[in-house]
Amino acid sequence: MIPVDQLFQQRGGASGTLESPLDHLVACHRRIEARLAALERVAAQWNSDPRGALDTAASCFRFLDTSGALHTRDEEESIFPRLRPWINQFELCFLDKLEHEHADADQTYLELKSAVQARDGARYRPLVNKLCEMYRSHIASEDALLIEMGKRVLTPPELAGISAEMKLRRGL
Repeated sequence: MIPVDQLFQQRGGASGTLESPLDHLVACHRRIEARLAALERVAAQWNSDPRGALDTAASCFRFLDTSGALHTRDEEESIFPRLRPWINQFELCFLDKLEHEHADADQTYLELKSAVQARDGARYRPLVNKLCEMYRSHIASEDALLIEMGKRVLTPPELAGISAEMKLRRGL
């Protein structure tokens, strides 16, 4: 089995910093995808290596509870509000859809954590599949549309403000 800390090493140089908020969001998407893949592997090892499975799930949950939660706040509190005044009706509906998807994913995530806490592999498998499908679709649409909207609409001073807010959320 691969040690938990090695599961999440960066691939492909996804290194967006808080100085470049849109790049940071994309890099965070890659880190979330790495956790999703690890959570899928947990299902495969649930019976053969339960301790390893639980350790991997716990590591993924620590990331999602911290960095993942901050990522959602970055979008909903800093990026979406700055985009809304400048985008068309289709794009406004897209932002509303993303916010609803955040809420739906949060609910499924809580159910998944509950299944792990109860050590219920039968509940875990369909929940992890659902969460992974939700997140992957969501991330793909953000990478394709949200980031491009941000590049098109957000000014350097707005991006600097987003960067400052992201740093503040992280205590930097």
